[in-house]
Amino acid sequence: MEYANDRFFETFEVEREATVGTEIAELGNGQWNIPSLIHALGGILDHGQTVHDIEVDHVFENIGRRVMLLNARKTVRPGNGSRRILLVIEDVTAKSDAAAELERERLLSTGIVDTISEPLLVLDERLGVITASRAFYTKFQVTEQATLGRRLDDLGNGQWAIPELLDLLTHVIPESSVINDYEMCHDFPSIGRRTVLLNARKIYRAGNHTYMLLLAIQDITERRQLEAERQQALENANRLLEELSHRVMNSLAMIGGIISMEARNVSDVDAKAAFSRMRARLDAVGRLYKTLSRSGAVDHVDMRQYLTALAEDLVTSSGQIDYPNLEIDIDQAPISTRIAVPLGLIVNELITNSLKYAFDEKSDGRLRVTMKIDGSESRLMISDNGIGIDPAARVDSGLGQKLTAAFTTELNGKITTSSDETGTRHTLILPTSTFQSSV
Repeated sequence: MEYANDRFFETFEVEREATVGTEIAELGNGQWNIPSLIHALGGILDHGQTVHDIEVDHVFENIGRRVMLLNARKTVRPGNGSRRILLVIEDVTAKSDAAAELERERLLSTGIVDTISEPLLVLDERLGVITASRAFYTKFQVTEQATLGRRLDDLGNGQWAIPELLDLLTHVIPESSVINDYEMCHDFPSIGRRTVLLNARKIYRAGNHTYMLLLAIQDITERRQLEAERQQALENANRLLEELSHRVMNSLAMIGGIISMEARNVSDVDAKAAFSRMRARLDAVGRLYKTLSRSGAVDHVDMRQYLTALAEDLVTSSGQIDYPNLEIDIDQAPISTRIAVPLGLIVNELITNSLKYAFDEKSDGRLRVTMKIDGSESRLMISDNGIGIDPAARVDSGLGQKLTAAFTTELNGKITTSSDETGTRHTLILPTSTFQSSV
């Protein structure tokens, strides 16, 4: 080595005396004996080659690993024609490591993008495609060569030039940084009409204050078609159930009319009473279907509306000269028709018995119906201020009591009755889960 500048000695931490006059391969205990460098310099001397931007990655004894960018050429000394090599060494370690790290991150991000099952685009600020997932190429039938580096609105002969989408990405995203589940319909030339769900997010690049856009595209065409078909099927089923409800209500009314006609032709008092009780039970079920019809529901009914209407109908149709004062306190809650039918029939039996036997022409009669849902228990109470139950009396020949007990068992409930000279109280306790599991 004939000459080296001060920067060389500083960078590689060597002494001038140990450097000048020493062959390059022997510098620093041979740490410059780098085969790729020696080969390149030999080519310059022997063949007059010029070396441009050769990158050498080497670990030096004193300063550790360095990445150097070499540029060299042969010079001829005037006069004696001796040959020399002018070698410029640039330390690009930081730049090379940064580029390598960037490449590793690029490969990692590309791998992540390719593993995503839904179409995904990575766009720059100009909406140019930086990368795309394999799912994007497959779904929209485009190639990588025709996608990367192009603006979004140039892809696929302009099939992505969708004003609605471009407005979102150029105006909405810069302001809000994110788009969540934006639904859009579009006709794509290659795959037809599709409904897609868009999710986009702005990702800032550190250092240069630029950003990228991540655009995820989920094809929900089949899902929306299935939802529309399911909704149509549900509407058809509701119409059929509503029609069935009307027909059942009309059939019950017709059967009730027939029972009333038969009752008029019967002279026996007990037989007339039996017909009357039968008609009342049919009317209790019919009341359910009337309530369903008015509410527009087909599978559940509001408990307050249903039981209130049932109690009021029983009082007004009892035929008594002085109606008892009806007090109602019922919680509002939806119950299924499966629960409403036995519950309504229990209310029908208990109120009918009170109206028939409790008041004995009493002018200040009171009948109270309450239904409360409280925690794990629901409590139905029907009470009156009548004369109480005569233990020796045969009420409804026992059939009403048997029906009430059967319906109580069906509802997993428990009923108790207390009676004295101040009136009669029936209490039905049901598990609240009976109502919750039925809706």
